[in-house]
Amino acid sequence: MVWYREGFCWNNLLNPNARLLKVKLKGESVNDVGSMSLYTTNILSNKYIVALLNSNILFDYYREFINCSVNVQINDIKQLPIIIPTKGLASSIELLADKAIKKKQESANANLESIEVETEDLIKILYSIE
Repeated sequence: MVWYREGFCWNNLLNPNARLLKVKLKGESVNDVGSMSLYTTNILSNKYIVALLNSNILFDYYREFINCSVNVQINDIKQLPIIIPTKGLASSIELLADKAIKKKQESANANLESIEVETEDLIKILYSIE
C-alpha cells in the first residue's frame, strides 16, 4: 500500500531565495499535498536519493532546467537526472547521510558543513563534474 511506505519528502512551496530543496526521509505515514512524497525502487536507497536531492548540483540543475518557480511538484523531481552509482560510491554517500542524520538528532543546530562538503565532492565525482 502506498499510504504507509517509507520514502522521502519535501515541502510543496520553496522559499524563493532557497539554495536547496530540503528533502528529508519520511517514515511510514499518510501522504499530504503540503509535503510531496516519493519512494525509491529496490535499486537505490531513500538515503542516497535524499543526499542527491539535497546537493547544490541537483538544485542548480532543477532551477536552471526544470522549474524556477516556488512550487516543487512530484513531476519536477522525477525529471532530475539520478545516476545509479557503484556500490562503493552509494555506500560512501549513504554513510555521510547517516552521519548528518545522527548529528541532527543529537542537536538540531548541529553544523553539517564538513559533511555537506564531503557529500558534494562525492556527488561531483558521480556526475563527472570537476
